[in-house]
Amino acid sequence: GDNKKSTLFLIEAINGKKVSGYTEYESEDEVILRMGTEFCVKGDPLAQSNSSCIVHLIEIDDNNDQPLASAMNQM
Repeated sequence: GDNKKSTLFLIEAINGKKVSGYTEYESEDEVILRMGTEFCVKGDPLAQSNSSCIVHLIEIDDNNDQPLASAMNQM
């Protein structure tokens, strides 16, 4: 049948740059992320009634991790 499964990524980005004025889909608030951006998965994928699922990702901010790493190294 036509029962297509799809995955939607809900991304909490810190360093994304808005590109909605430069793309075909101006109303979608698109952002571009730099190459090598890392994410962690917030939880298990959320299953939807239409056989799709949502994966919630949160950008890992390397800038915030550096002070913590420095503090841990001094212990």
